[in-house]
Amino acid sequence: LILLDSLLQEIIMPNLRVLELFSGIGGMHRAADLASGHLTGTTLSVIGAVDINTVSNSIYTHNHPTTTHLQRNITGLTVAQVTKLSPDLVLMSPPCQPHTRQGKQLDTQDPRSSPLEHLMTVLPQVDSIKYLLLENVCGFEKSQARELVVSSLRATGFEIQEFLVCPRQIGIPNSRLRYYLLAKRGEIVKWSFEKSGELFEKFDILGDSLADMNISTDEQGSVSDYLDTDKEVVEEVMVPEKVLAKRSKVLDIVREDSMVSCCFTAGYTRYCEGTGSVLQAVGNREDMDRVYSKLEVEGVEVLSELKLRFFTPREISRLLGFPEDFSFPNTVTLKQQYKSLGNSLNVTVVGLLIYSLIK
Repeated sequence: LILLDSLLQEIIMPNLRVLELFSGIGGMHRAADLASGHLTGTTLSVIGAVDINTVSNSIYTHNHPTTTHLQRNITGLTVAQVTKLSPDLVLMSPPCQPHTRQGKQLDTQDPRSSPLEHLMTVLPQVDSIKYLLLENVCGFEKSQARELVVSSLRATGFEIQEFLVCPRQIGIPNSRLRYYLLAKRGEIVKWSFEKSGELFEKFDILGDSLADMNISTDEQGSVSDYLDTDKEVVEEVMVPEKVLAKRSKVLDIVREDSMVSCCFTAGYTRYCEGTGSVLQAVGNREDMDRVYSKLEVEGVEVLSELKLRFFTPREISRLLGFPEDFSFPNTVTLKQQYKSLGNSLNVTVVGLLIYSLIK
């Protein structure tokens, strides 16, 4: 009977083929693996990944050596090529620069929007695609690019649900407010939650999925759960005195017991304002206030007491939900590691959304 049940489940819910576009360092791949581990009667297999960035691609292939990976411009993809891959699910995180608050917000006028525009002429025509998930920055929900995506998908039978959510809402002490679009089509379309025409800004509607994946919206973790203990590694990421001399007043400083850290962006360690938090390795809030009160009189040297340091790439990858076996090839510099992580996504959040989409 057990064998019969498992055979029936395989027939009803077969293995789903996943195509990862704008694949970066493989955040979507990790999220698909996470979701697949909780799905009953089906598995998700990444059958192809596409990106144009050479550094990101080297990190991706280092971590996923058996996945077919194409280094190419997505604007060259054709309906025939994607049809040949026969994907069931497409995961994508298109360039966010046209929509970021730091950018010019040129939207569809930005040349970096062209790959997404091109995909909206390709993907809806590929009959095998039944599911799609798109991730982008806060602001995308108000863009012309979003209007294009929604209209293109709906015109070819997709139903959609949009989210604007942050990892902090599921207990992860890191801000990363992002837009997500979930889409599915088929003869009978069923959702695992009560779909709405409105944008969801909380995870509450995914209560069953949260329970299935043992994710809590009530318990808030602290930064200490994600930190390295290797003192040699930590020594490499101390905030340089020349940076403190110029930018000490704009740093977002957190401590081990902090329940939040700022969103880490591609500019982390290169720019100080709005790119991510630094860690006060010694002392508490009162110590920081005391030391900073002496800054004007005694100079930047007084800050050395606080042992201010950047988060390591490993710590950031943990906050983003990457598992411990995620690593960088030796050819990737520290600066490149930070940049690639800043351009990535939160694996736990996306894994939850993929699970909720497929379930």
